Amino acid sequence: MKNPFTIILFFLISITNYSQDRMYVSAENGLNIREKPSFTSNKIRHLPNNTMVMISKKTGIKLTLKDNSKEINGEWIKIYSFDENNRQGYVFDGFLTIDTPEIWYADKSAYSKTYSHKNFKKGTYNQQSSLKKYLDLSLPIVENTSKSLEIGNDLNFIKINNTPVVLFDSHNIEKLKPIGKIKKTSQVKIDSTFFKEKYRDFSKPWSISFNVWNRIIINGKPYYTDYDIHDSPTIEVIKELNQKVLIVGQDTGYDSAYHLGYPEYYFLLFLNENNEVIFESKILDITIGDEFAMKEDFLEINWNEKTNNFEITLFNQYETERKELKINWNGKEIKKL
Repeated sequence: MKNPFTIILFFLISITNYSQDRMYVSAENGLNIREKPSFTSNKIRHLPNNTMVMISKKTGIKLTLKDNSKEINGEWIKIYSFDENNRQGYVFDGFLTIDTPEIWYADKSAYSKTYSHKNFKKGTYNQQSSLKKYLDLSLPIVENTSKSLEIGNDLNFIKINNTPVVLFDSHNIEKLKPIGKIKKTSQVKIDSTFFKEKYRDFSKPWSISFNVWNRIIINGKPYYTDYDIHDSPTIEVIKELNQKVLIVGQDTGYDSAYHLGYPEYYFLLFLNENNEVIFESKILDITIGDEFAMKEDFLEINWNEKTNNFEITLFNQYETERKELKINWNGKEIKKL
């Protein structure tokens, strides 16, 4: 079991460093990242205006540039966390600022300045994608036409529980136009995410809700939804049945993720050898309760040769008494124990 004090200390140090080392591109035409601290060095990537960067170190190489007859003083600095490959590169910091823009960008995410623990709105945010006034409309049914799932690094799902989910043509709440409904659980691709506002109901202890939208792709077409995406899959191969099982939850964390603060709301998808869904469970009645949990911290699997069943146990070991949910899968249906 992880040491809680170590986890809290690590988190506090991370947050402190993150806030001190964060800067934003302040150049209308954007800023180039280079391999070395020189304007003649190869370009690694171009960052649009208002992109957030993380400072790795200062080089001490200072210079003065002229931009439209205006002198800009600065130095070359090393930055990181600007792409999915965790590369590092150099930029001239005369075109960076510590002032937070009204909207700033990090990879495929856009953050409004209002999306901050310092700027809670009073009340509760109501997800537009599940409001009755939109659900009652006669809208086209949107369904992923692929028979099989695309198994890769980004496995995202809209999980349908009791009611459909409405999709829109934008994330502009003032001018929402519903353009479709999803009526069954579908794999989606997240194109970009928009973090807008955090709400807090001060009449209830730490009752926090979030105005966060995703631009998703289904069958090559973009849609917008503020419905919570399931984006934390654990894949297990059931070699005895020539099948797979996806144990899918809603992932979270600080700043960018927003569901619960912990990966929760797990459900199961069983797949055949062609990655076609042969069984989908409801949301499982188990709370993991560990934000930093690795697979071994909440999951046990076993093939029972006597019963020819695949046994799955999800457990929470951070309560006073361990809580667990056991499921048997025989290749066609599940049985809770």
